Formats: sequence, structure tokens, C-alpha cells
Amino acid sequence: MNYLNFTKFLKEDYEKSNSRFPSIKFFRSDLILIFIWFWVLEKHYSKKDYSIEELISEIPKGYGSRPTIFKFIDLSIKNKFLIKIKSQHDKRKFNLKPSTQTLKEFEDWAKGFSGF
Repeated sequence: MNYLNFTKFLKEDYEKSNSRFPSIKFFRSDLILIFIWFWVLEKHYSKKDYSIEELISEIPKGYGSRPTIFKFIDLSIKNKFLIKIKSQHDKRKFNLKPSTQTLKEFEDWAKGFSGF
């Protein structure tokens, strides 16, 4: 792998994708949001059920407090990048899933990495 080309590609991607993909720009704006983004996408593509509490328990404590994590989850929902769904198994719990926009933008963005 040519690491110089890869770092140039990443820099250029960061500049271009932020204007092309609003959800990617949003999620890459904070370390907690990046973790939430990857975690929700991982669960979505593995077709596993999970709760918001499971997500919170997996975010390293040094990243942020529970209120901060909830603030970012709520902001993701408000911006329509994530969807909050009541669990079918336990009506007291909620799950998150990526919105159609988030999935489409992620998949389009990820295609740019196919050469690496």
C-alpha cells in the first residue's frame, strides 16, 4: 500500500465528503458520534437487535458522560440521521437504526475506498 497516496486520499475525501454527505459530516464531527455511527451501522449490517443502553455501555467512559451520549443520540434523531424504535421484545427499551439517508450516504461514501 502506498501510504502517501492513502493519506492524500483521506485528506481529499474529508474535504469533499463533508459537502456531499451531510450525515457523514455530522457523525465525523465528534468522537462520540463516530462511535455511535459505526456501532449502529455494525448492528444494522449484522442484523442484530440491540438497545440504546447497550450502545451506551459500549462507549468507553473516557469519551463522555451518559448525558453527553444521550445528547448526541437525541441530536442524531432530531437531524433524522438515526431512527428511534421501541423494542418489540421489551417495550421499555428503544433501539436505534440508521435512516435511509444515513445508509445511502454511508454506502456511497464507502465506495470511494474500494481501491484501498
